[in-house]
Amino acid sequence: MAIQKLSSRIDSVKIYAAGATVTRIAELQLIPGELPEQVEIAQLPLALEDSSVRVRVETIQGNVPIAGDIRIGLAVPPPSETPNPPPEEELRAAKIAVKQIEDIIRLIDREISVLNQLEVPARPESDIGLAPPASPMSARLALANFSDEQIRLRIQEKRENLEKLAKAKENLADLEQKQAIASRARNAKPEELRKTVIVSLSYENETSDLNQTIGLILEYFVPGARWTPTYVCRLNSVENQATIAVRALICQRTGEDWSSVKLELSTANPIFWCAIPELPSLRLGKAQPEIRKAGWRKPPVGAEILFEDFDRQKESALADVRKYSRRLMSGYSSDLLSGSGKSERRAYRVADEELSGQGFLESSESQDLQFLSDELLDKEEMVDFSELESLVSESTSLQRLSARPTPASALEPLSARLTPASAAPAPSMARRSSKYDLESRNFPKVGSQDEFKTDFLPYGLMRMGTADNREKRGKLAIAQTQELYLEILHQQKVVVNFNILEVVQQAVYSAQECLTFPLPPGGINVRKVAASFDYSYSADGRIDIPSDGQFHSVALTSKTTDVDVRYIVVPREDTNVFRIAQLRNPLSAPLLSGPADVYVDGEYILSTNIVTVPPQGQMELGLGVEQAIKVARNTSYWEVRSGETIVAFNELCHQIKIEIANRLKRNAKIEVRERLPIPEEGAKVEVKIEQVSPEWQQYKQEERGTPIKGGYLWQIEVPAKEQTTLSVDYKIKTFVDSELIGGNRRE
Repeated sequence: MAIQKLSSRIDSVKIYAAGATVTRIAELQLIPGELPEQVEIAQLPLALEDSSVRVRVETIQGNVPIAGDIRIGLAVPPPSETPNPPPEEELRAAKIAVKQIEDIIRLIDREISVLNQLEVPARPESDIGLAPPASPMSARLALANFSDEQIRLRIQEKRENLEKLAKAKENLADLEQKQAIASRARNAKPEELRKTVIVSLSYENETSDLNQTIGLILEYFVPGARWTPTYVCRLNSVENQATIAVRALICQRTGEDWSSVKLELSTANPIFWCAIPELPSLRLGKAQPEIRKAGWRKPPVGAEILFEDFDRQKESALADVRKYSRRLMSGYSSDLLSGSGKSERRAYRVADEELSGQGFLESSESQDLQFLSDELLDKEEMVDFSELESLVSESTSLQRLSARPTPASALEPLSARLTPASAAPAPSMARRSSKYDLESRNFPKVGSQDEFKTDFLPYGLMRMGTADNREKRGKLAIAQTQELYLEILHQQKVVVNFNILEVVQQAVYSAQECLTFPLPPGGINVRKVAASFDYSYSADGRIDIPSDGQFHSVALTSKTTDVDVRYIVVPREDTNVFRIAQLRNPLSAPLLSGPADVYVDGEYILSTNIVTVPPQGQMELGLGVEQAIKVARNTSYWEVRSGETIVAFNELCHQIKIEIANRLKRNAKIEVRERLPIPEEGAKVEVKIEQVSPEWQQYKQEERGTPIKGGYLWQIEVPAKEQTTLSVDYKIKTFVDSELIGGNRRE
């Protein structure tokens, strides 16, 4: 049954840290009694990974087919309008017409040349003393007029024939051009190549009378796609809410545009082998020897015995064919001696039919015998019958058809004896070797058996050798990639005149160039940020992404969460009060680090980079300086001697006052950070806090990754349109004869 071709569309795409998995949907109409055994899904990108192709069947009810074997090959789209070549009779008639007109023109030229050589005879000379003879003028004028008239008529006729010749040549050129276009219609072009998938279907109940439409889901992996996250945060100060819009910059160069697809982004690495760990059991008692699990089985012994009957019948059949060919050639020995060569051609063709019909002759050998029979028919040299008989016996011997490697020049002695040394090789043989002899080409290593070392279950790529091949019969071997690719092209009778593996490899390189492009400002490698965990992000709607290798910004989802605005000031360093928006991650996945645009009440504030926030974790966004809150820090200092004893101390008194004025229309939660001096270990210095108003707490700055000592903070709430004052008194106690480095005054 013919392969049924199905059209498909891209339904969803899952983009990983590098590469993407594309899901296509093809619909198949099942008609009772006409259930297809094979379907083809074409127009797939060249860069797809062959080992990643997966097919499954989805249906609601009724007869559910089972997707079995999957074959991947190359194909070219059918031409939109296949030109029909002109008939040979029409082309031959056009050539004859051109030749006839050219012959007429040459004949006219010769007639004109003859007429130009026709001269009017001169006046006859008279004898001396006699009157001149008569020379009629009318006859001389008639001859001259006849010559001029005939030349004029032939020039006119030549002009007309030249016009006919131009039209005939134009007609012939059109016919030849149509023939050339028609002959090149099935020639594959590198830019037309696409991968195709052929799926074999089997049915549990082929007699089902239910008409239904099933869906074939095709999945495959393609390199050349990456993404990096971006965000847009919109704060509403009135409702104390924030909307986080998750976006992504996506770049893809897979060879196919993604139009209206369901998009999912993942931080995982798709090409990564992961084995499930085995937990060893603990046994109490006598130790038992460890059982080693074998990962493979030895092939069965005696597989060659299965082919003994085949080899025996093959030898008998070949012996009968040789005898039959000798009888045929002996019956036509007279024709051979006369140089006709027809009996030799018949002998070769009979041998070809006998061997091919019984399955003992390979296709390449059958082509060689056919080529020899055609070549011998065209030879005009005398061929010795005894020599020819030995050559036929040699060419069809069991040794030539055995499984041992046979050189391509197995029939070279015959060709060398029948063809002069200076003659060029036969066109048919040269053409066959240039188009079909793939082993002689220097293909790149891609597609060789080394390529499948990472494929653990390449069952679909395995082929079993034929019974004629003693080395490969009864054994499974991975087929070469170029053979698999050319299989479908040969079935479609498409001529390939270039290296297909180079074209496929170039498509893969072109797709992987996308991974080397520099990321936009603020972009990150999602695989490195995700660490040991993998997450996915799904888009709410369908997305369009062209395959142009450029980064495109797309919207994924948008979530709303509550926001709490607080203020932070470090008056010791700067009296500016900074706004901090604290909100919870509304996603079930983390917010990866990336650039974010922040808007407050519809007004753009700034762009910043957020750090990775775990699921449902707290995050902070800096909103810049709040001009409506003013802070002033005032300090005072004095020294006091503690006593008049032998060992006296100096008390360095410090007082810090921080005044805060809230000019907002709402209460403000303000975090004031301060830091006191800390003596070094072993130093004879004491720092003592006398009084703090209001109470504060220690602050170590661990959330920033740079811990400090001596840090404190106040967390206060200043009512709207009001002021408050913070104060702290502390003393530094040293010996009288000692002084602090940098001066005793700390503030």
